[in-house]
Amino acid sequence: MEPTPRIILFYYAVMTLLITSGISAAGFVLNNSLVLLVGFIFWIIWFILIFVILMPQTEQFLSERFRQLKRGALIIFIFVFVLGLFEGISAAVFFPRLIQDNKIPGDFRSLLTGLKEVYQYNDATALSQQAVENLLKGENPYAHANIIEGLLKYHGEYNRVTPLRVGAFSNDFPYPTDTALKQLWDKAIQTPSQVPPELENRVCYPAGSFLLPAPFIWLGITDIRIVYAIFVLLGLAYALWVIPKQKRLLFIGVILISLDLWNSIAGGETGSLCFALLLVTWLALNRNLWLSAIFMGLAVTTKQTAWFFLPFYLILLFRTQGVKKLFIVLFIIGGLFFFTNLPFIVANPDLWLASITSPMTDPMFPVGGGLTIFVTGGVINIQSPLPFSILEGIAFIGTIFWYFRYGKRYPQTGPILAIIPLFFAWRSLWSYFFYAAIISLAYIMANENTTQKTLYSGINNLSSSPQNVKIVHE
Repeated sequence: MEPTPRIILFYYAVMTLLITSGISAAGFVLNNSLVLLVGFIFWIIWFILIFVILMPQTEQFLSERFRQLKRGALIIFIFVFVLGLFEGISAAVFFPRLIQDNKIPGDFRSLLTGLKEVYQYNDATALSQQAVENLLKGENPYAHANIIEGLLKYHGEYNRVTPLRVGAFSNDFPYPTDTALKQLWDKAIQTPSQVPPELENRVCYPAGSFLLPAPFIWLGITDIRIVYAIFVLLGLAYALWVIPKQKRLLFIGVILISLDLWNSIAGGETGSLCFALLLVTWLALNRNLWLSAIFMGLAVTTKQTAWFFLPFYLILLFRTQGVKKLFIVLFIIGGLFFFTNLPFIVANPDLWLASITSPMTDPMFPVGGGLTIFVTGGVINIQSPLPFSILEGIAFIGTIFWYFRYGKRYPQTGPILAIIPLFFAWRSLWSYFFYAAIISLAYIMANENTTQKTLYSGINNLSSSPQNVKIVHE
C-alpha cells in the first residue's frame, strides 16, 4: 500500500501546528494582542488543513503533486526533528543561563522563561499526583487537595496556577498580571495549608484521573509524567499494531515530529492520558468492540474532554453496528464511570459534583487559542463566558447533527468534530486540539484500503514517485 497524498499532507499539518502553537504561546507570554490574533488566524488555517486531509476527495486533487509533497514532507521531518532536539537541549542547558543574564531584554527573557516552564508541573498535574498519593494513603483525594503544597513539592512555578475571578483578582481582566500572581503566591507559601480563594484548588477530573496512575505510583514511579508517557507509548504501540506495516514508519515519522505531543507529556498535560485512551477507543471500534467500549469508559472517567468525543463515538457505533451493540457499549461505559466514581460520590456527593463540574462552573479567566482570543487580545470587551457557552453549545449540536448524517461516510471526521465546539469556549486551551488530529490520522491509516503496490520503505523514501493513487472513501 502506497502512502496517499493526504497522509503525506499531514506532515505539513504538523508544521503548521508547530508554528501556530509557537505564535499563540508567544502572544500569551508577552501579552501581545497582535501576536495572539495572528495565532488565531493560524489556528483557522490548521483546522482547514486538517479537514482537507480528512476528505478522501483530496487524493484526486493532489495526485499529480505527490512527488513534490513527499519531498517537502522529508524536508519538514528533518527540520522539525532537529528542531525538537535543539529545543530539548536548549531547555535543559541554555535557557536557564540566558534567563539569569541581566543583559537579555525583558520580553525575550519572559519568552524563554515561558518556554522553559513547558517542562514543569502545572497545577492540574500537581493536583493529580497529589490525588494519587492521597488515595494511596487512604484519604479522599477530592477532600485533601492543596495546590500550594502540591506545586511546592513538585517544583511548579507560581504562574502555573489557574487563577479565579474572585477576591484580589475580581477586577483583573482579561487576566491577572504576572506581578499580581507572584505577590499572591509569595503570600500563600507563608502558610501553605491555607489556599487563597483566588486559586483553583480542586481535583477537577473524574476518579479515573488518579485511579489509573495509582498502581504505577504505588510501584515506585515518583513522577506522574512518566506514567502519562507510558500510557501514550502503549496507545501508540496499539496504533502501530493495527496500522498496516507498510505505513508504520510514516506514522512513526509523524509522531516523532509532533513536538506538541512530547511537550505536553514533558509538562505533565493531563490530556495526554485521555489521548492514549481515546486513540485505542477509536482504532479498536471496528476490531474489538469490548476493548473499544472499555477504553471509552476509562476515557470518560479520566477527563471531561472525552465527554465531547462520546456522542460522535456512539453515533458511529450506531450507524455501523446497530442499536443492540450501542446499548451494550452504553452499559459498559456507564458502568465503568459509575463504578470508578461511586466510592467518592458516597463519601461526599456535593464535593465530588462540585469538583468535576468546576471547569464549567468556577469563575475562571478566558484563555486559549480559540474565539476567546478576541477577548484576551482586547478586540472586544466581553467579561461573561455566557456568549461563548452559547456558541459552544450551538457548535456542539451542529457537529453532532452533521456527523449523524455523514458520519458513516466520513467516520474519520469524528475526533475533529468533537473538538470544534471547544474552539468557541471561554477556555479553549491549545492542548485540546492536536490530540484529535493524531487520532484521525491513525484511523485513516489503519482503515484505508488501497490496491496500489507499496514502494514505501521508510522516511528516506519520501521523495519517491507516486503509483496509481486511488481515491478512497472511508
